Amino acid sequence: MFDIWGFLLQTLTVSGVAALLLIIKSLLKDKLPPKWHFSVWSVLGIIILFPAGILSRYTLFNWQTIIEFFKLLVKDYSFTRVLFPFPIIKDVPHTLAEWIFFVYFAGVIVSLFVYLLSYIKLRVVLSKGSSPDIETISTINTIGHKYKIKPCKIVMVANLPSAFVCGIIRPVLVVPDKTPDEKVILHELFHLKNKDTFWSIVICLLRCLHWCNPLIAYCANLAINDMESRCDQFVLEQLEGEERRDYGRILLSMSNERFAKTPGSTCINNGGKNIRKRIEAIARFKKYPVGMTLVSVCVIIALSCSLVVGVQATSVPDNAYEKNDLWNFAITKSTYCTTPAGAFDTYGKAVMKDSRSYRIMCAPEEEQAELVETDNYHWHSGCGGTPESSNFYIYNLEMPENDVYEGLLVMKLVNAPDGYEWVEGKHYLAHQKIRAFKENGRWVVTPLSKFDYTATEQTLGRYGCADLPGIVYTNTVDDFKIDVCFQTIYTINNETPVEDDMFGLSGSMHRYNNTPVPNAEFSYAYDNHETKLTHLGTQEERDSINRIGIAVKSVHKGEEKPDALTYVGGKYDSSMSTSDGSSSAVRTLEPGWGPEILLSGGGGGGGGTFSQLLNIDTPEYYVADLYINNELYAQMELHLQEEE
Repeated sequence: MFDIWGFLLQTLTVSGVAALLLIIKSLLKDKLPPKWHFSVWSVLGIIILFPAGILSRYTLFNWQTIIEFFKLLVKDYSFTRVLFPFPIIKDVPHTLAEWIFFVYFAGVIVSLFVYLLSYIKLRVVLSKGSSPDIETISTINTIGHKYKIKPCKIVMVANLPSAFVCGIIRPVLVVPDKTPDEKVILHELFHLKNKDTFWSIVICLLRCLHWCNPLIAYCANLAINDMESRCDQFVLEQLEGEERRDYGRILLSMSNERFAKTPGSTCINNGGKNIRKRIEAIARFKKYPVGMTLVSVCVIIALSCSLVVGVQATSVPDNAYEKNDLWNFAITKSTYCTTPAGAFDTYGKAVMKDSRSYRIMCAPEEEQAELVETDNYHWHSGCGGTPESSNFYIYNLEMPENDVYEGLLVMKLVNAPDGYEWVEGKHYLAHQKIRAFKENGRWVVTPLSKFDYTATEQTLGRYGCADLPGIVYTNTVDDFKIDVCFQTIYTINNETPVEDDMFGLSGSMHRYNNTPVPNAEFSYAYDNHETKLTHLGTQEERDSINRIGIAVKSVHKGEEKPDALTYVGGKYDSSMSTSDGSSSAVRTLEPGWGPEILLSGGGGGGGGTFSQLLNIDTPEYYVADLYINNELYAQMELHLQEEE
């Protein structure tokens, strides 16, 4: 936790779990044994030590929405993130929020110091103790042997009302200067067996982390009581009839206010206020079936898994009319992107719908203030046309550095963009270079360029479009220039199955999901290359050519260059991939043909994990066999085109 908002998120999450456990414990008060009632506090301990809101997950309720709402009220647009469950001061406080966090931090330090001082005082007292008489030592050893509990070092201290255990690594059983009751010794030996001095320190540390939360202090006291009740249950199970009633009377004399609240000892459990509840528990004593242990373990595991894992914060509702209020912005800001694909998906849909809320979900921290405070009803992406409400694609995705991905966002427009005239048979594509990177645990997107446009006769799809940018490999022989444009295309499956209303067949139809999926993954990745031939000579020279063919193959680093490629000629025009991994095409030409011809395409791809999809190997170079009028004209190497 680096600020007061992180602490509030952590303590709200912890408080929610604490309230739930109190309800569950109340319902199961007499149904499960004291051992379970103490062990179930381990669930709360895990939640206290587990960073709240990690990976956009929440427990019981999306508490981060509340935090983000109050931050927006005070015009704090930073991201709230809990990396550690304990406070860390990074700088000298300047603002009110920073000073409040510093006060909380100081409270943690003071609480720890008070407990440490209490433990030191107890150790000083014990250092003045003496070894008990042989009879007392023999009695304690006999009790330990009877119940198979190995005793520890024994120290006698005058004027103690009751015995207790102190220390973790080298524990000491402290007894008063009068002969202790066997039942009291058995109680303390059971503390020793269960290492309760260690758990008392854990409870104190967790109490210190949330010293200003009264609910956690209350739960810490209950956990201490449950620890005592567990030992009481063990002792009572060894007793019969009058001995049990006698044990209740002995408890009245066991109050030790002198060293109460001292961690690392069982004195912390012996405050007088807790004795009454323990006596009431003794009055309700009953033995539990052996099988209840398994039931108890199963309940704790189920609670731990469900509460620790939490619930994934997913996309915001698809509202026809976006609500421009702080609560709506708080919801979207707390539902952040957990994957790079999710960030690309959220940005793409923000562009499609000019949605300010969607943009807030994936915008860097430095852009949040402008997005929230603008008077415009919508966010304007700068796209000069209306995108189709269908899938978009990320072209040429690359990772220039760790946790940074760059690619070309491509989407089809339903109309001609600003400054363009609609031409029948043309498709208008809007594209923009964008970058996704990780900021404070969330993935955000920032544009690297303004939108540009391409008019093409090709249909935009997952298999590539030669008119869009790519990595170009080129070479020229005589009047023939060959260009191969290599592209990678990534797509996210945004189709949602719906029920066919006519036949009632679930999943028989699909609709496009136009709300963001912040935890999305790329579902498909393809690589594609398109080969273009440009004749640099005259029209008269072109008219002498009636047939052009080409075979193209990529060569990756470490591969050997092939001697010759498989070429599919014949009487008919064709384009196909061949068994040697090359693509081959042939075209019949009429007089007057233009200087550029799109000859062939090829590639591959499919589904897989994100790391697999990203690992598309870019060719080192291409080889091409050019055929003119069915005769081999040239064998060429095409290398990367130098940037201008």
